[in-house]
Amino acid sequence: MRPRQAWESIDLGFAMARKWFLPLWTLWLCSALPVMIVLALLPLPLWLAGLLLWWFKPLYEPALLYWLSRRLFAETTSIKTLYRSGFKIVLPRLVANLTWGRLNPSRSFVMPVALLEGLKGHHRSSRIGVLSRGTHAAGWLTLVGLHFEIILELGFILLIISLIPQEMLWIDWHSYIFDPDPLSEWLHHGCALLAMSIVAPFYVSGGFALYLNRRSQLEAWDLEIGLRNMAQRHQRRRLMGAASLLLAASLTIIGVQPGTATALEMDSQESRDLISEILADDSFGRYQERGHWKFIGEESEQDDNNWLIEWLQRVLGGFGTSMAFYAELIMWLAAAGVLAYLLHWFLQNRSLLQGRGESQRNSNRHIPTQVAGLDLRPESLPADPATEAASLIQAGDYRGGFSLLYRAALSVLVHDHAIQIVEGATEGECLRRVRGEIADETSAYFSKLTGMWQQIAYGHIRPPEEKALLLCRDWHGFFGVSSAQ
Repeated sequence: MRPRQAWESIDLGFAMARKWFLPLWTLWLCSALPVMIVLALLPLPLWLAGLLLWWFKPLYEPALLYWLSRRLFAETTSIKTLYRSGFKIVLPRLVANLTWGRLNPSRSFVMPVALLEGLKGHHRSSRIGVLSRGTHAAGWLTLVGLHFEIILELGFILLIISLIPQEMLWIDWHSYIFDPDPLSEWLHHGCALLAMSIVAPFYVSGGFALYLNRRSQLEAWDLEIGLRNMAQRHQRRRLMGAASLLLAASLTIIGVQPGTATALEMDSQESRDLISEILADDSFGRYQERGHWKFIGEESEQDDNNWLIEWLQRVLGGFGTSMAFYAELIMWLAAAGVLAYLLHWFLQNRSLLQGRGESQRNSNRHIPTQVAGLDLRPESLPADPATEAASLIQAGDYRGGFSLLYRAALSVLVHDHAIQIVEGATEGECLRRVRGEIADETSAYFSKLTGMWQQIAYGHIRPPEEKALLLCRDWHGFFGVSSAQ
């Protein structure tokens, strides 16, 4: 057991279904066939009997889940034992499963909560909410399983009809779809039952594997298993150490002949032969020769009648080369002239461009008027926030002083440094937005100011007065006075 992605967990469930398909398939048929026989004996329309057979699926699936939950932990449960405790397996949430919960797309995923954990009511709903958080694979498993049932059902019908000789075929496709006779309807229901029986083991196993994966993620089963393995290895090492001590004591008592130890050693040549034999296996690598195409140029075919082309090339070659040179020179001179003109124009109009870019950025940027309930408008701040904050702190109003100091710092950051801060941002989010946008020293000061403000505002912890006043004196060196004021 280890943490898996949701789709990987479904693969694990499908592997379990393939390994134990026969007992799971038998269990499902032993539950569904009696229901089908009862529906056939009742005076019901055949279409209604088929619909009820499909609707009663929650009656057939709990036995598969109960058997899987035991078999996964090496406990074999016989069919007789299952049906002795059949009511205990089927009854949990039976009414809900056959009414409002029948169309729940996560049925296979939530079924273990009631059947294996035995939870009811509010506890069950809370448990399902925790398990289902962040996973939607169970709904996709239901949707894909339904499509596979339809495909298998149609495939079985086509197979049976294609095997019937044309002389014995009693119905055509138009009559089968729009006006089926009882034999055609029973053929349809029988193929539907067979398709459902094949898909059901994979559907139940996939949902159970998703449930196990969520349990292992929430309860750290992989860590528990790893700790148990470590404990077992430690116990084995202790036993091996004790056995080694006993063996050494025995050899010391009975005495060991000098030739005994050398007989246990392997000759160097034998060692090399054994190593070569092991490395020759495909598991340790193999030799492979690969080739690739390499371009070596096109084949040149000499034409004996190309004297006219060669003469024209000799006559016009010099003239064409000189024309190309002068044309290239003119192009480079023109490009240099254009670049020089653009550079001169930029130097002459640099201030205009800067003012326009800054005004455009400010017009496009949304400047908040308050953040976390603090008014950031420059007109709401005093001319010297640091001095005013120091006066409030000396008067004993630490909360008012630090509120003013922190509010003024945020106002400078928003208006002067153009830092994007949303109105609902917390102190921690403001600090994360500031880091990397301003100088490291200013960022460190703002971090210290934020910490003190949080201690006073939420923890009601006053810092020493000297430390608070020092923070006020240093405020001008990092924020000064806002240009917006």
